[in-house]
Formats: sequence, structure tokens, C-alpha cells
Amino acid sequence: MAEDIDFKHVIGIIENSKEFKEFIKQNPHYYLVHIFTTVDADTIDNSTWQIGYYSKDTDKIVVFEDHDDLVFIHPPEEALKKDEYIQRLDLEHLKISRDDADIICKKTLKEYYPAELFSKAICLLQNLPEFGQVWNITVVTLALSVINIKIDANTGNVLKHTKENLMNWKS
Repeated sequence: MAEDIDFKHVIGIIENSKEFKEFIKQNPHYYLVHIFTTVDADTIDNSTWQIGYYSKDTDKIVVFEDHDDLVFIHPPEEALKKDEYIQRLDLEHLKISRDDADIICKKTLKEYYPAELFSKAICLLQNLPEFGQVWNITVVTLALSVINIKIDANTGNVLKHTKENLMNWKS
């Protein structure tokens, strides 16, 4: 997977931007809930980071992106959630970087899924009620399998890994 760019740096760029400051001034009830990026097997550099903020009041997520220090804000979207609300991310208790999660993910893939060839990975840092703060990494393989690996963002322990074939998914 790709070279790590410190997501805390990206959050700093976003939260110090005039776009974010204006948004949060008008919407102080929004809080940080996810950090998202995708990685292609054939790409050397890191994709764009998307930083998501959620509001219990509106039950919506607003996503900010940084493109070469230009900050873009997406319109509010319905929150995809199982529980009543989405848990806040606590950056103070994150010890595992995306780069560290990448290494752990590769090790897990090699140990449990050695025949699978990686095509794309979706890397999502989030706080799930059943797991806590995790790197929730979904790997799409060339054989159209989807491997999901949940890595504790504090300890680096693999909490769960599963594999499904995309052909078995029902629409």
C-alpha cells in the first residue's frame, strides 16, 4: 500500500482552514468521527484524505478534503450507522498510524489470505461501539473478494478479519 501521510497533519490543515472555521462557527455541534482514504495497488502516492464530522442534532455527516492545501467541503449526507449516533474519534489515544496499520494489514493478508492479490484498499479510522477506535481496512482483491481487517488503533492488535466474495453479495 502507499506511503503514509500523517492524518493529524491533514486534520490540522482542515481545522485551521477558513472553510472549516466558518462551518464549525455556524455548526458547533459537529465533531470528528472518521478519517478515510483509499489506496490503489498500482499507485505509489497516497490518495486524498477525507475527514468526517458528525452531528447528533442533524444526524448528518459533513466531509472535508484537503487537495494540496485547498480545503473542500462536501454537502451534509445521511449518516450510515447501526447505533443511535456515531462515536467521536479521540486523537489523543491513537498510537497506530495509517502506515503502521498498513504493515499490520499486509502481515494479516500474508498469513491468512496468501493467495489473494490486492487491488484496492479502503482505510477508515473510526470509533465502533463493539471494537473501540479501529483502523477498519477493506481490501478488494483481483479475484473479487473483499477482506475486512479491524485493527485496534491504540494497540495494533487485529481484532477481527473476514473474507467474502463480491459475487455472493445481494443487491
